Amino acid sequence: MLSFNDFGESYSGLSGKSAEDFGEGSPYITYMNVYQNQIIDITDIGLVKINKTEQQSLVQYGDILFTLSSETPEEVGMGAVYLGETYPLYLNSFCFGIHITDESKIFPPFLAYYVSSESFRKAVFPLAQGSTRFNLQKGDFLKKVFPFPAIEQQRKIYSILKTYSDKLNIEKQMIKLLCCQKQYLLRQLFI
Repeated sequence: MLSFNDFGESYSGLSGKSAEDFGEGSPYITYMNVYQNQIIDITDIGLVKINKTEQQSLVQYGDILFTLSSETPEEVGMGAVYLGETYPLYLNSFCFGIHITDESKIFPPFLAYYVSSESFRKAVFPLAQGSTRFNLQKGDFLKKVFPFPAIEQQRKIYSILKTYSDKLNIEKQMIKLLCCQKQYLLRQLFI
């Protein structure tokens, strides 16, 4: 049993930004990228102006990122792992990150699948508080203990699940290509 405090240090997303700061500049990970993915999609990022005098946290390889706020409690605490090499890279203000500081306890890529598991989601759900907008109680979340397998098991589990994810992505691409082919053939029928 480990808490996120046992193997990582938390940091906040962007702060002090206005609408005019977005659209150009340095890359940052959007809320939807964290919410929709298990592993951050580096092709789906936003841009933000960062002044040289600003103190903003940077996302690093292996960081686990979580949604902090949402309109429904089910969407709070959704997580994704960053496994890219873009630097500098920032995080949106409605999320927070955890730098993994002790890789003897946790294999960062494993977290991509662990934080989307049903048991993890059930454990996080009660930590969302609010009435019209729900926020994750970050302090309580970081202290909450979760059952993590041994590091060797984490590596094996990740390897198996990654293989299935890769296979699923290939199958999805094949479906798209077959649909395009079908549309082409249907158009040829009526020439």
